[in-house]
Amino acid sequence: GATRTAFLCFFISHIPITILIDAQAFLPHSLYPQAVLDFVKWYTGTFGDQLMTPPYDLWFSTMVGCEVFFQLPFFFVIVYAL
Repeated sequence: GATRTAFLCFFISHIPITILIDAQAFLPHSLYPQAVLDFVKWYTGTFGDQLMTPPYDLWFSTMVGCEVFFQLPFFFVIVYAL
């Protein structure tokens, strides 16, 4: 029903967001196309997001690393299960 669809949309949308946006605070920037790097630079400049502005604090990079290694695989599992 509607709840399943809402959960699917939530988890499916977070897969590319985690990989392309959030993970930039953890993974080397050389892995990303320039357009994606430019988008995050635009976003941080426009909205003043200090967490996503380099240089990243160690605690934040660590949390994003946990997101990449634990939460991201869960997104694929839950999408498959739903």
